[in-house]
Amino acid sequence: MVARRPAAWRIVCDKVAAQMPIVIASSFADPEDIADYKKAIAAGKSEAEALKVGDNGIGKWGDITARDDVPMCALPPEDWVAKWGRGNGARGKKVAVTIKGKTVIGELRDSMPRRGNIKNGAGIDLNPGFAKAFGLKPPFLIKGVEWEWA
Repeated sequence: MVARRPAAWRIVCDKVAAQMPIVIASSFADPEDIADYKKAIAAGKSEAEALKVGDNGIGKWGDITARDDVPMCALPPEDWVAKWGRGNGARGKKVAVTIKGKTVIGELRDSMPRRGNIKNGAGIDLNPGFAKAFGLKPPFLIKGVEWEWA
């Protein structure tokens, strides 16, 4: 006979697992990203068009994300709206990101597109502050990255 875990235990474990998604992380608001955005604007592209090829370094809530002294991230709205609701509730919330066993705590300061509109498959974007803390050189795409609300 196989021992079965109590239903309450399975629910707790499912909730813990749901809080630590394993995703692809991409860089954003790094110098190359900012340069691509500025080049598009200089070429007469609209703000929306320029944001498709680069980043302006300003997060959804007006925070300067193009900095390496504070780890900041962006998540799809499905993740932060589900937890904090629409509006400013998610701004600045702590996010723990783990790459290859090293965990860094940062802040949610931007929003990614909705999951269905993400072209590179990323589930979290990391700014130059996170890149520096992890010793990464942007631009990057890294598989197997875990994150959770801290």
